[in-house]
Amino acid sequence: MSLALEFKKLRRTGCLAALVLAGLLAAAVPVVNMAVRSENYISLPGDPFHILADANWQMMAMLNILAVICGACMMYHTEYADNGFQKMQVLPVSQDAMFLGKFVIIALLLVLMLALQTASLVGCAAHWFASYEFELSGVLASAGFQLAVTLPTVMLMLVIASACKNMWISLGIGVILVFTLSIMPQDNAVLSMLPFSAPYQLLSNAQADGREWLFIGVCAAQTVLFGAAEFIYLKARRNFE
Repeated sequence: MSLALEFKKLRRTGCLAALVLAGLLAAAVPVVNMAVRSENYISLPGDPFHILADANWQMMAMLNILAVICGACMMYHTEYADNGFQKMQVLPVSQDAMFLGKFVIIALLLVLMLALQTASLVGCAAHWFASYEFELSGVLASAGFQLAVTLPTVMLMLVIASACKNMWISLGIGVILVFTLSIMPQDNAVLSMLPFSAPYQLLSNAQADGREWLFIGVCAAQTVLFGAAEFIYLKARRNFE
């Protein structure tokens, strides 16, 4: 029931269309890049998929993060603007379930966005690189890794949005975080695993350093930790209402 309600609210706010549009915009990045300057990449040695991901993922990841920030802020703005929390009290849905519903929906939309972007990278590799050989397992592993390292950002942004009644405050916090962490050294093992920074990491680079499972484990732990922190916050807020 919670997921159905969240989908209905999502459609009214235009958040669904905004996230899909952001996914398409990010998917267009490698296409435009290759159309304009393909000669910079087609002569490079290595797997064409990894070459394209390495060349374009910083911009694509930033668009994904900004989409997550906007999505989380818009979802909770609806609750505060329409007194959604008060209305939930007459329905058999708790605030905890509502938060989880929002997380699941953004995670599902993120899967769709990553699918579009992965398909774009594969399409560019097949079109511009004659030597490219499609490998489903490698492509799925890369997309799955990107999902795993982005989920902590989704969870933390929802926590921030749920705590701020003013959408512009949560939006500002998210934008400050994304740009602050994007300029941090990405080769630093600790900084690269933080929310708003981890989504920039690629599976191929993590494998080269032998840290792919460390990334996945740390990001999974962060996702659970932020979710637990939200439940504690919601319980404390109910006690003071």
